[in-house]
Amino acid sequence: MSQLRKALLTTINRVGRVIPKKLQRRIVDSPGVLYLFEKLSNNQLEEITTPEGSKLVINPLFHSNLVQSGDLSHYEPEIRKIISQYTEQDMVAYDIGANVGVMTYLFASIVGDKGLVYAFEPEENNHVCLERSLTKYTKSNIILDKRAVGKTKSTAQFDRRGGAFSGRLVDGGQYGTTNNIREVEVVNVDYLIEHEGYQPPNILKIDVEGNEYLVLEGMRNTLDQHSPIIICELHTHLGEVAEQVTSLLSDYGYHISEIELVESLPDQKAKKMAEKYIVAVK
Repeated sequence: MSQLRKALLTTINRVGRVIPKKLQRRIVDSPGVLYLFEKLSNNQLEEITTPEGSKLVINPLFHSNLVQSGDLSHYEPEIRKIISQYTEQDMVAYDIGANVGVMTYLFASIVGDKGLVYAFEPEENNHVCLERSLTKYTKSNIILDKRAVGKTKSTAQFDRRGGAFSGRLVDGGQYGTTNNIREVEVVNVDYLIEHEGYQPPNILKIDVEGNEYLVLEGMRNTLDQHSPIIICELHTHLGEVAEQVTSLLSDYGYHISEIELVESLPDQKAKKMAEKYIVAVK
């Protein structure tokens, strides 16, 4: 990477950390901005090492939060602890909203060669990196699925204005046409198991930026028949969505506990106020 380009990416990252999320979306939604960022950082990929010793490919512009965290053991440590607590050898894990695979690789290290991890990630900047990681450093117990997970097998619009972190399915009539709203393939968990031969999950991590209720609605048979452990991010600022999630899980006999988040990074105070994680176990 040229020194000039590296300096420019560093500056963009620093500015991005202090700009409110709402303003970030407005900037990125401006015509051509996200495309420019993608071209600027195209093929300027780096590698980071997970606490388990695996190598992950990342984009230094879109995944600056991982670089910022330094030691990845300090990146969402509470979620790492819960995954480690509930995941066992030989399990089947679903990482729904896998990003570049930090938690995917944690799952894979625990379930071992006889276990399996399905990693779902529709955001292009993320799944390109994860695919490169899997190609360069083969992991036979990880399967990457580039589709979004939702309520039904269909297509839908995917809002990628949040860059590589907060992409989510949206109501098509809510936005005008922009380069940052893309149509993606959507699949639901019940369909995957019943029609595509995916193994039923023993444990799931769901991190889908407000679409978690859609994911759970699309796996009612799985909840009923297989009772997987659910680790789920809830976006409390969305109001009733979080309540719908806990209500649905309660209807299926789940016991729900909230995971206390620690503000380990400077930008996590706002995150803690807007989001929380739960673990649901029968």
